[in-house]
Amino acid sequence: MLHTSTRTVRIPAAAFGRRTAMTLIAAAVLSACGGGGGDPGAVPPRDGTGTGGTTPTVPTTPVATETKVSVVMVDGSGNALTSLSGGQTATLKATVLTPAGNPAAGAIVQFATATQGLVSFTPETGSALTDAKGVAVVTIKPASYTVSGAVAVSAASVVEGKTGSGSVNLTVGAAPLTVGTLAFVEPPKASLPAFSTLALKIPVSSGGKPATESTGLVLSSLCVGDGTATLVPSGMSEGVQVAAYTNNGCTRVRDVITASIGNSSQIIAFDVSAANIGAVQFSGTSQSGTSIVLKGSGGQGRSESAQLNFRVVDQQGKGLAGVDVDFGATTNIGGLAVSPARATTDASGNVSTMVSSGTIPTPVRVLASASRNGATITGLSDALIVSTGLPIQRSMSMSAEHYNVEGGDIDGVRVKITVRMADQYGNPVSDGTAVNFVTEGGAVGTPAQGGCVTDGDGCTVELVTQNFRPLDGRVTVLAYAQGIENFIDLNGDGQYSCTNYLDPAGKVPSVYRPLVDTCVSGGEPFPVKEDDMGDPFLDTQLDGVYSALAGDKPFPYGHDSYTEKGDGKWGLNYLRSSIELVFSGSYAGITELCRNGACAATSYKDGATIALPGAAGPGCAAQAMSVRLTDKHNNPLPFNTAVSVVSSNKLAVGGVSPATITSTRSSGGTIHQFTVTPDASCAAGDFTLQTRTPTGKITEFKFTAN
Repeated sequence: MLHTSTRTVRIPAAAFGRRTAMTLIAAAVLSACGGGGGDPGAVPPRDGTGTGGTTPTVPTTPVATETKVSVVMVDGSGNALTSLSGGQTATLKATVLTPAGNPAAGAIVQFATATQGLVSFTPETGSALTDAKGVAVVTIKPASYTVSGAVAVSAASVVEGKTGSGSVNLTVGAAPLTVGTLAFVEPPKASLPAFSTLALKIPVSSGGKPATESTGLVLSSLCVGDGTATLVPSGMSEGVQVAAYTNNGCTRVRDVITASIGNSSQIIAFDVSAANIGAVQFSGTSQSGTSIVLKGSGGQGRSESAQLNFRVVDQQGKGLAGVDVDFGATTNIGGLAVSPARATTDASGNVSTMVSSGTIPTPVRVLASASRNGATITGLSDALIVSTGLPIQRSMSMSAEHYNVEGGDIDGVRVKITVRMADQYGNPVSDGTAVNFVTEGGAVGTPAQGGCVTDGDGCTVELVTQNFRPLDGRVTVLAYAQGIENFIDLNGDGQYSCTNYLDPAGKVPSVYRPLVDTCVSGGEPFPVKEDDMGDPFLDTQLDGVYSALAGDKPFPYGHDSYTEKGDGKWGLNYLRSSIELVFSGSYAGITELCRNGACAATSYKDGATIALPGAAGPGCAAQAMSVRLTDKHNNPLPFNTAVSVVSSNKLAVGGVSPATITSTRSSGGTIHQFTVTPDASCAAGDFTLQTRTPTGKITEFKFTAN
């Protein structure tokens, strides 16, 4: 007889992923008739006889042994579908029956597809629970508007430990998006003002139906291309994409927006207004010191003209291109001129003009005016100073960081020396004015140059201690620079005037040009005779008298040999200034000792023991003391040398004043005061006075009271 048996293969629910194809295998295995088997349709023998007639059996209903799942895709009206396109959305329904054939309520159904990128589910997990009728529902749609192909969608569920599955085959067709007629949410009533925004509606459809997305939408406009407008997409609803258009000051008058997806495009045109001028800003000058020299006084690193720069911006501070700007000066005294009188802004809103000096010193400002949309805006430059600007002798000074440098015994100690100069009006000279230095001892300047150039109101170099060292420890430093001699401006025109003059070729020009032409006679006077300067020299004796034998070094200006007296003519010369510094020794000596007002010359050196009468024994009393400290050349000790009492025994010593050596170059050193007080028993005692230089050199003196 034929015997049948049934085996069910179970697949865990976790095997049904969103993107994974599920395969259910159910196999019926047939086995041959054999022992223990029987034909379900055979008639058993009669009871007790085993022979005779037969009695028919009663038929039985087969029992279901597996979960049943059926799948269908329907539209919104419940009609069955086998295809999707573009933005079309459909519903997947899976009906689940228990192994007994009843609706399976509350069962988990997992929908999945083996082909990626064609469809998507809602919810994204592709899973749902069955209702009371055993039906589970999810939403399905093409993954995009451009995909196409065939796909099998399966649904699997496990009920009472048994797994069932079903599937449906679908086709997905591409349905390109189409752009409809563009319109503004609120159309502009007139030209759209600068920095105003419009909301643009962009209908997008797929297969004649509103699309749910606007993939591939490209938005552009003429003004956006110029960088003077923005067009930014925002939300999409019911097939309409909304974008925000902002006029950032477009100057085209009329803009055209284009919206396109693939081969589908639409345009919309409208008027726009250029941005109003917010400000005309002064942005700087070509002259770092905002100063130019008088007409005919150029040279020496100074200019008779300056470029003034402005920037025209809108109300948002953005530069405006193509704007005409008119220029004018607050004064034209002495022939001062502004050129060009009109210029046009560049792409960043920048525009420039030149100011040329006249013959009269004056402050001047330049007005820049620009017009747009019926309004004129004016900007004003910073003040530009018109002056001679050259350094003048009476305004040159020179100083040192400190004057007593620890250089008598040590190389490489540095001290800063600064020169300051001003013009005849007391204004700092322009940056870049060159100053030369020479020194009697040590080295001055840098390896790159022996001098410096001004930055601000002066310039600084370093004097470095080394050989040569003058025998008296005193070093003279000379600074000199090209500038003008002092003069009295009798007519108040701000420049040197002359009535009898010749040009460099020996001819009479129409107008006298200071520093260019030679004033033969009839020039304005020097304040004092000495202002008609001879040549500078390094005055090693600081006595004001040139002496080659003393080691003085001359620096002739414009000729070959030293000339003590001036040439009687006003003009350029070497301005000069000198200072003296001390290369102080590092070890101290006491050259004077005072007790209670009585002073005596001494010559104590390092390690000396000094008796202190009256500070111990019968009748002992406090003593007011002072010492004069000097180096080996009777010069002051180095700047910032500390003077202190480092130990005391039975004597109380008040603080030394001053406790440090100040900046000084005075001959004879410095005086330091302190008070010595015996103890109550007038016992013998002592204390040690110490000097310590900035480089750590120590000198000590021991004072004893017996």
